[in-house]
Amino acid sequence: MNQRTLLGVAAALTAFVLVIIGALVGRVTQTAVPSATDVIVAPTQAPTDAPVALDPTVEALIREREAAYRQALNEANQRITEANQRLEEANRRIEQQAAAQQAAAQQAAAQQAAAQQAAAQQAAAQQSAPTYPVSAEQAQAIAQNLAQGAYLVKPAELVLYQGAPAYEIVFDAGAVYVDAQSGTVLANTLAQPVASQPVNAEQAAQIALAYRGGGQIRKVEFERERGIDVYEVKFTDGAEVYVAASDGAVVYARLDKAKEEEKRDDDEKRSDDD
Repeated sequence: MNQRTLLGVAAALTAFVLVIIGALVGRVTQTAVPSATDVIVAPTQAPTDAPVALDPTVEALIREREAAYRQALNEANQRITEANQRLEEANRRIEQQAAAQQAAAQQAAAQQAAAQQAAAQQAAAQQSAPTYPVSAEQAQAIAQNLAQGAYLVKPAELVLYQGAPAYEIVFDAGAVYVDAQSGTVLANTLAQPVASQPVNAEQAAQIALAYRGGGQIRKVEFERERGIDVYEVKFTDGAEVYVAASDGAVVYARLDKAKEEEKRDDDEKRSDDD
């Protein structure tokens, strides 16, 4: 029930009480007036200033009705006050809920916008990033074959090494740079185990197999490269690993030797046989 309805009820009660009071006053007046048969000859000059006295019963009834009216009016005002308080409380709760919903909607919109922006940036980065034959996972696997138990500090990251795109894989014992185009190990700063004595061809072959993580060896050749005696271990897939004859260290590796190199070696071998 709103305030306007309560005010209407109060006004109706007031009018009703006033009508009752008026009816009672009229009835008392009629009772106080003598009938024609009871007319008594009054003195020629009646006193004009004598007060008119009401019947005690009527006066008590009027006072009772007035008290009841005032009590009803006070109760109506009290109810109106309580209704206004409840209405204000309801409006305050509605405003708080609306503010909370608006804040939640703004937060959700901000999160959605941030997610969309991040997705757009990631998509743009993926579109703009160049692709290479060797993936980061493949380069990291190549480097881990060389790590020999070293702890991986930073996974494969695309960098420029001497002007060429390469993957940098950092371990606690050093770093390995793998060519992103061919998979060739461009640099290896990992601490290599030092053999107690020079290695032979069979030992060099085992070192090369461990270096590249398996494979099928085609042949092992002893040669001198840049002033160092090395074993050149060639695999059937064209890969080559150079192992130092003095201590068994891998000094160079090329893991994607072109097939035509293998073919050329076979041609040279056939020419030598002829």
